[in-house]
Formats: sequence, C-alpha cells, structure tokens
Amino acid sequence: MYPPARRDAPGPAREAILAAHSFPGEYTIKAFGPADDAFRAAAVDLAHGVVGPARLAVSERLTRSGDRLCLTLTLHAEQVEEVEEVYARLYSMPAVLLIF
Repeated sequence: MYPPARRDAPGPAREAILAAHSFPGEYTIKAFGPADDAFRAAAVDLAHGVVGPARLAVSERLTRSGDRLCLTLTLHAEQVEEVEEVYARLYSMPAVLLIF
C-alpha cells in the first residue's frame, strides 16, 4: 500500500476533488517537464507506485518546439487519497514545470 498523502502537499484541495469527481473513477492529471526519458519514466513510476500499472493510462504530447513534454496520467482511482498521493509525488520531482 502507498503511504498516506501529506496534508501540506500542493495540488487541488480534497474538497475540490470530491466536488468534481466521484470515487472509484477516472481522474486525469497533466504533468509538464523536459522532453526526456528520465522525466517520463520518473513520473510514470511515481504514479505506478500509487495505483499500479493496471490502473494507469499514460499519453504524451511534445510542445511545438520539442523541448517540453506533457504527460497525461489517467488514474483509475479507488479513493481520493490515491489522487492526493500522486499529486504529492509528482510535485516532489525537481524536473516538473507545471501540474494540473
């Protein structure tokens, strides 16, 4: 099992997540960073550590210049705590430029 989400972690407030989503269900997070294998692998591994590979779909898109990557992580989350934990783990990555 994953560790509990930190209450001081950046990301949407729990109330906002619960107001817009019901669980279990899909939740999408977009993470922007450098267009390299290290960023891609680290972000996917962090999400896998929370929901596992079977409950994560990943797509990606390069910026027009090709130097930045947007990863779309679609979680099949059982509970809001999983979403909070993925946000906390992604925000701990130094290479992350933007998450929404």
